[in-house]
Amino acid sequence: MAVTKQIKDKLNIWLLALLVGGNLIAFNYLISNWRGARLDLTQYHEHSLSPYTKKVLHELPDRVEIAAFFSPNTHKLLKPLIPKIRDILEDYVSESNGKVSVSFSAPSSDKAIGAVFEEYGIKPMPVPLESKYKQEVKSIYFDLVIKYGDQQLKFSLQDLIKVDEDKGQMVVTLKNMETLLTKGIKKAISSFSTLDSVLANISGRIEIAYANLPKSLAGRFPAENLKEIQEAEKKLKKEIEKYTKKFSKVFSFKEVEGSETNEPFVVTISYGRKVVGFRLFFDATQVSKSNVAENLEAALKRVLPGFTKTVGIVMPEPPFDAMAMRMGRRPPPSEFAKLQGLLGENYEVRKVDLSSGIPPVDVETLILFRPENFDDRALFAIDQYIMLGGRVAMFLDPGKLNLQALGMNKLKLDYVKSGLEEMISFWGVGIEDKILGDEKNFPYPLPREIQPGVVVMEEVPYSYFVKFERPSGHPIVDNLPEMGLLWPGALSIRKTQKALVVKPVLTSSSRAWLTPLDLKTGLDVTPSRSAAKSSAAPVARRSYPVAVAISGKFTSFFKDKASPLKKEGGADKAPKADNKGTTDKKGKTGAAKAAAGQQGEKLVNSTETKVVIVADADFISEVGMNILSQRFGYSLKFLLNSIEWLQSIEEDFVTSPKGLPRPLMEMGEAKKSRIQHMTWIISLALLFVIYLGLYFMRRRLAS
Repeated sequence: MAVTKQIKDKLNIWLLALLVGGNLIAFNYLISNWRGARLDLTQYHEHSLSPYTKKVLHELPDRVEIAAFFSPNTHKLLKPLIPKIRDILEDYVSESNGKVSVSFSAPSSDKAIGAVFEEYGIKPMPVPLESKYKQEVKSIYFDLVIKYGDQQLKFSLQDLIKVDEDKGQMVVTLKNMETLLTKGIKKAISSFSTLDSVLANISGRIEIAYANLPKSLAGRFPAENLKEIQEAEKKLKKEIEKYTKKFSKVFSFKEVEGSETNEPFVVTISYGRKVVGFRLFFDATQVSKSNVAENLEAALKRVLPGFTKTVGIVMPEPPFDAMAMRMGRRPPPSEFAKLQGLLGENYEVRKVDLSSGIPPVDVETLILFRPENFDDRALFAIDQYIMLGGRVAMFLDPGKLNLQALGMNKLKLDYVKSGLEEMISFWGVGIEDKILGDEKNFPYPLPREIQPGVVVMEEVPYSYFVKFERPSGHPIVDNLPEMGLLWPGALSIRKTQKALVVKPVLTSSSRAWLTPLDLKTGLDVTPSRSAAKSSAAPVARRSYPVAVAISGKFTSFFKDKASPLKKEGGADKAPKADNKGTTDKKGKTGAAKAAAGQQGEKLVNSTETKVVIVADADFISEVGMNILSQRFGYSLKFLLNSIEWLQSIEEDFVTSPKGLPRPLMEMGEAKKSRIQHMTWIISLALLFVIYLGLYFMRRRLAS
């Protein structure tokens, strides 16, 4: 009897296990086709679409087709990647509510291969294949094509995979498929879209307002200038009328009289919560040369969705080498030229010249890479661009590498004056003429000769390669696993303008310090083993902000200053202030009247806009690419996140760290010891629980 009961108990346990397992398998099969039933437990949601991609898919104006071509008999390292691509494509189909369609095919016959080439222009690629009995070279397909209207965007094998080496073995992984697909869809749509097609499909209203010249200021302009202003206004109204007639349900236009709150000669365009603007002219003597039609079209494209965003960049030119020119050699490219190419994969990139003093109203975002000695005209162009609602990112360097010293195996920084110091101080941000060092840093590889002719690289701590582990506190860096800056400066924050909010984006550790940078001789930052072993703190240590984000309504830096575009003795020159401080009947002083006279030539208040300031530019230069190597992906992601945050109007802007390497966090000896002891304790506790379970089970069976 006892034996029969024991057998029954064992059978019941096995039957229970089989029933539970069968139910789990059946439940998994039933919900496998329901995409929303999956639970992504990875830290960075690697297997879920980002909010930005979902937004793009929900706002698709028309149907997008994705054609996938994968050969079944492919390379053994490529086979595991095909199901992953299939999964993410199914996610796109599910999230788009039917606006994205996907087709899979594997052309094998000559007729099918010819048809694919004729329709999409792609051909199979030869790759070596190995089996147990033979080696051969075979042509395979591993391609994706995104089609929207008559626009096609193709991704070949090289675009979809990346190849690395690990312990002598080749490792093939997919690139960030979500980034490739989402950007590909947006690029195909923007290439196909015209302004008319976008206007025909939008659901909201576009409001255009123009502030004309008030009668009280008309007498300040000569008759010939007034006539040109009237002609420019007629041209503007004629261009707006073209759109209002064609899209009457979309456009609304109103003309208001210029005042202190409505700056004269400013055209404001708003769609939803986004507002942009442009001035009819900046120089009263150059009204006839103003590009009214072009500026209006550029402003509409900036405010409407569906167009590739345009980024304007300002970067230093390489130093002029007269000897190289005489020898017929080309001058070296800018150290930010490669970065310009990388940005071109995501945006339309234009080089901008600020020397004229005219703001670049045709770009969505303006990026300044290590500006040097900007004059008043360049400052005025930046200032007025911000007043018109433009977004700006500034990468300022307190010092730059001396190339001559680098040729002598020394690292030396020369002082750099951007010319923007007073402007950013006016916003409440200061930049130090010092270099930031931090105990939390990246090592520097120093060569060491262990015997004659044998040199090894030895990594030594280098305080000027500042490391940021898991930065947080701002959407730009949230979810970035790591960041690194090279010879950064430090910023200071103080409250100056009530309408502005200044928030730190990156902050050093509490073990950081500043080293003065001599304005004439610079600073020697050559690494050495003796300096690395030295533990003496040069100065008191604390944390410093190295990147900040400013948002709100800006007041013009030139509010109480004359416009640098004004010409001495010119017709547009403002009336001189009364030195005696006399007042008119309305109680205005001579200085106040002079300021009022200038108001028609510059904007003094902006709409809601944003600015990002970073006290380093080396980390995104070609120098940064070479030094940071694999970590440069974090630098590029930081730049792209900054641009996306500047261009966004949502406060809940979300970034995604997909596709970035996951650095291992440094662990101290104390933490290692705690984890080791906890592992022993938990292991012993589990063994004790198992022992008790077996003990009581035996007693039960025995009874």
